[in-house]
Amino acid sequence: MIIHFSLSPFFRSGIFIMLFACFSCGNISESDQSSNNVAGELRINENSIQIPLDEETSHYSMGLDYFKSERPLLFNFNPLKKCIQVYDIQEKLLSKEMTFEKEGSEGIGSLTGYYVHDLDSIFIFTNTPGTMYLTDLEQSYLSPITLEIPDGYVGPAFQSAPFNANPIIRGDKMLAKVLVPAHIPDMEESQLSQQFLSTEFSLDNGKGNFSAHKYPKGYLEEGLKAPYYSMAASPDRVVYSFFADHRLQVAEGVSSGTKTVAAKSQYLPEIFPSLSRTAVQLEYMTYLFTSPRYEGLIYDKYREIYYRFCYPSIEISGQEEINQLRAYPKDFSIMILDSELNILGETRLTERHLVPNNVFVAEEGLYISANHPDNPNLKEDWLEFKLLELVEVGS
Repeated sequence: MIIHFSLSPFFRSGIFIMLFACFSCGNISESDQSSNNVAGELRINENSIQIPLDEETSHYSMGLDYFKSERPLLFNFNPLKKCIQVYDIQEKLLSKEMTFEKEGSEGIGSLTGYYVHDLDSIFIFTNTPGTMYLTDLEQSYLSPITLEIPDGYVGPAFQSAPFNANPIIRGDKMLAKVLVPAHIPDMEESQLSQQFLSTEFSLDNGKGNFSAHKYPKGYLEEGLKAPYYSMAASPDRVVYSFFADHRLQVAEGVSSGTKTVAAKSQYLPEIFPSLSRTAVQLEYMTYLFTSPRYEGLIYDKYREIYYRFCYPSIEISGQEEINQLRAYPKDFSIMILDSELNILGETRLTERHLVPNNVFVAEEGLYISANHPDNPNLKEDWLEFKLLELVEVGS
């Protein structure tokens, strides 16, 4: 699914949805946030998951999801085969491919992604605006769900990377990211600060109502910035992370406004560079993939922490390197924040030949793809994931 601001040529990603639990957190402010007490870091466990691939499956995924069960499963969106592949992690094999008709009475159009709520409720996303489907692992049924998108907005935007936007399900309600189509060079602070970030939809009748969550004030005061953002949720809050903002926006509920939490990466500068309003495509791409920025925000329910992916500025040699940076950033760090959004630590992974857009969370920790083209041990016919374990500093 591609839902984005009109100048973006790249952010077209797979899709996930995340469990929406109740919002009941206490007040949060910048003064509550502390980054001085570094308590943890991520360490690479050289034991990896390796799964063989067929000739029609890329080792770069357009959408990963992990499901905990008696036999843990890894779901993979394969746009070439237009299917959802289900891998048995213990047996290291492909156990099922979920395929769908494009046309006819059972047709869904083009498959663009999925979310596994449980094995009896798997959400299927398509290229038809406002339409998704519900099925089970055995595909014993296929039920359409039509969502009423608020006037002037597009969406819902279901993305797995680089700007994770995991719609949040609770009961018969779904909170999802929505966007206002906009020509980025024309955006002004007064316009952007009034735009909503998400909408709550009824899964019974599809009706949608805006949440009270809006863009943070001041985002464009120091110059034009890319308006992209990630959205993640824990059992007691929803959190938004923006491309060029050290602050996190945190909401206690769908109808309550956001509060600000300071969460600066130690590897990013205080002031973000601005984008020229007359930028041509190469200049725009260079800004997106080489300037300091934040991208993915992921909640780890097993450890009750957040991972925030950060990208320091880098120098490049030309257009060819820009093209590779779309999928394979060469320098990034991962911040670890606790359930109250206090910074526990930050781990930099420069030139480690890992793929930050291909990650998933399991009981053991955060798994990250090792299928980087510069990896000297690359196995092109395998999916390979390294485990990033959270450990106490000094252990």
